[in-house]
Amino acid sequence: MEALHSWADHRVFAGPDESLILGVEDLSLFALSPQACQTLGRWRSSKFVDLNSVPASDYEVLEGLRDARILRPVPRQDETQPGQQPSPQPLKVGTVPLSTLVLEVAQDCNLNCTYCYAEGGTYGAAPCLLDVDKARAAARHLLEHCGDQRHVTLIFFGGEPLMNMPAIRAAVSEAQSYARELGKQVHFSVTTNGTLLDAEIVAFLHAHRVAVAVSMDGPPDIHDRNRPGKDGQGSYAEITSRLEMLLQDSPVPVAARVTLEPDQWHRLPEVYDHLIGLGFHEVGIAPVSPVSKALLPSIGEETLLMAGFSELARRFVEVAREGFVMPFSNILDLLGRLHIGQTRPVSCGAGLGYMAVDANGRFFPCHRLTGEMDFHAGGLADGIDHDRINISLASLNKGRDQHCSGCWARNLCAGGCHYENHLRENHLGLPRGSSCRVIRGWLELGLRTYAELRSDDAIEALGQRLSQRAQC
Repeated sequence: MEALHSWADHRVFAGPDESLILGVEDLSLFALSPQACQTLGRWRSSKFVDLNSVPASDYEVLEGLRDARILRPVPRQDETQPGQQPSPQPLKVGTVPLSTLVLEVAQDCNLNCTYCYAEGGTYGAAPCLLDVDKARAAARHLLEHCGDQRHVTLIFFGGEPLMNMPAIRAAVSEAQSYARELGKQVHFSVTTNGTLLDAEIVAFLHAHRVAVAVSMDGPPDIHDRNRPGKDGQGSYAEITSRLEMLLQDSPVPVAARVTLEPDQWHRLPEVYDHLIGLGFHEVGIAPVSPVSKALLPSIGEETLLMAGFSELARRFVEVAREGFVMPFSNILDLLGRLHIGQTRPVSCGAGLGYMAVDANGRFFPCHRLTGEMDFHAGGLADGIDHDRINISLASLNKGRDQHCSGCWARNLCAGGCHYENHLRENHLGLPRGSSCRVIRGWLELGLRTYAELRSDDAIEALGQRLSQRAQC
C-alpha cells in the first residue's frame, strides 16, 4: 500500500466535545475527538504525509483519516490515483427529461402580500388566467417529454391558483387520462393562500390526492401584517375558518408554507409551534426574498434567524431520540440529502427536468423566474427552447464557478437559487455572495444535526424516511 498521501479538500467544524470533518468533494462526514483534532492540527499544514514515517502516537488517527478519504494516496506519474473516478460531466439543458412542470394557472391574486415577488401574482403583466386548452396541452407536454420516467409531477401555482379551478380540473383530467395510456403516474400539488377553499374544491383535491401547501405565516399578528387582502384587512381568520375541512381526512399531507420578513426571524420556533397547533402535517419556513432593499436583513437579524433554526434543529434531535419524526421540512430536506451523500452538480433543477408555464403558455426555467423575459424559453405551441435557457443561465452564472470554487459548501449549494441571485445581483445591485453567510450557516447546522443524530444511532430509525425525502 502506498505510504505517501496528500490532503483532500476538507473542512473542520470545531465543537466543545468533538469536532466534525467534512470531505468537501464527496460529502463524507466524520467526528473527531479532541485528540484527533490535535493530531490533525500537527499535520494539516504538510503538503504530503508519509504514513511510514509518522510517530506511532499519530499513526492511528492519520490511518483513520486515510480510511475516511481525507488523506488520499499520491499517485505515481505513470498511474491514476487508486479508486479515482473521472470527473462527472456537467448536466446539460435539453438532456434531462422533464419530470416536474409548474402551471401558473392564475396570474392574479385576491391578496396583497407585502413581500410578493410575483408583483401581486401578475408577474408584472396584466392579470390573466390560463385557459383550459393550454392547461390540457401543458399536461400532455409533461407526459410526452418525460422520457422513461414512470412518475412525474404537475404543480398548480399562481398568483392564487384556486381562482382558476376550470384550468386545474382540465389539467388533472387530461394528465390522468393520458398517463393511463402511457402506463405512467402523475402526482399533483397546489400552493394556495387558502382563502378560496370550499367544500367542492376540497372534495376535488382529496379525490385526486392533490398535495396542498397553504401559504400561512404564523400567528395572526404576523400573518395579517404579511398577507392582507386587497382591502388591507388580514386574511388569518378567513384561512383558519376553512382549514378544518381541508385537513380532515386528507389522503396526503397538508403543509404550511411560511415566509417571514427579517424583523420576524426571531419568532421562528413560535411560528412553527402555532402552525403545528392548527393541525398542519408539516411546516416549512423560508426567509423572505429581498424584493426591495427594505427587506435586506442586518447581521443581527441573520444571527436571530440561525438561532431560531438551531432551536428547531435541537428539538428535531430530541424527538428523533424518542423514535419520532418532527415534521419540519427544512431539516428533513437537508438531512435527506446528507444521508444519501447527495452532491449538487447544479444549484437546482431549473431547466433540468423542471420547467414552468405561465398563463400565456410560455416556458420559463422555474416558477420564480416567470415574467423575467430574459429567461423566456419558448412556448406550448413550439416547445421548450433549450438554447435560450442555456444562454440565460450561463449569463447569470458567469464567473460563479470561480467565486464558489474555494467554498467548502460548493457541493451542497452549487451557487444558490438562480432567482435569488438574479434578484440580488441584477435588481438590487448587490455583490455576488451576499447571501452566502446565511447559506453556509444553515448547511453547517444541518451537518452538526446529522452528526448528532448519527452518534445517538437515531439516524437508523430516520434512514428510510430521509432517503425517500432526498429522492422526491
